Amino acid sequence: MQAIILAAGMGKRLVELTKESPKCLLNFLGKSLIERQIANFNICGIRDIIVVAGYREEKIALPCIRKVINPYYDTTNMVESLFCSESLWDDTIIVSYGDIIYEKKVLESMMRSKDDISVIIDKNGVGYFKDRFKDAYLKHLESLRLSPEGNILNIGETVSSADGVQGQYIGLLKFNKKGMSDISSIYHRDKEFYDKPWMRSRSLSQAYMTDVLQKMIDEGFAIGSVGINGGWLEFDTVDDYKKYVNWHEKGMLKKYMGPSL
Repeated sequence: MQAIILAAGMGKRLVELTKESPKCLLNFLGKSLIERQIANFNICGIRDIIVVAGYREEKIALPCIRKVINPYYDTTNMVESLFCSESLWDDTIIVSYGDIIYEKKVLESMMRSKDDISVIIDKNGVGYFKDRFKDAYLKHLESLRLSPEGNILNIGETVSSADGVQGQYIGLLKFNKKGMSDISSIYHRDKEFYDKPWMRSRSLSQAYMTDVLQKMIDEGFAIGSVGINGGWLEFDTVDDYKKYVNWHEKGMLKKYMGPSL
């Protein structure tokens, strides 16, 4: 099993803190986001760690990782960054966004999943977004609907209400060998849309991971969910960073991140 951390972006909404280094190197309470991820991977026995870098890639100089460069990081998105590493994929891969941190138990729960494609969803995501964004939380909330068996039926669309939203995608997934083959077949088949509108994105090259997941769902592939209740944080803006520091100082951060932080 190997881990792939997608860390090519600059983090434009964090530019006050990331002007000189990639978003994944953002220091939070004494450790960078990527160091926290690597520590959890190592604790769980995952030593083969690939980092897809782009913006200020020379700053990512950590031991025991393999670095892959997305040379078009400034004009592409997560799906394209993932496929920059395709030649290195092993039998099972865990894919993690570089701007999140999560508890070891979150990673462990996904590692136990037997689905071809497993996606972590926070069942308390609506509550987290309400605390994080206050009255503007609906602008950030995305659709997520599950089948009775727990497979994802709909993901990643804008919503006007929290009704029917059964969780939130956090940017942490796992693919076994068949899952990798399935997503690869979709990507390469639709390469003609590299610079043309594709799903909800301006092009395949700028597609979000939720776009490709929804595409697979639409074509009949089963996408499994692994439910959690908190245990993670996303760092998307300077306001996020300041809010989490404030929560930590007031003892409120433990509502979302346990003592392993």
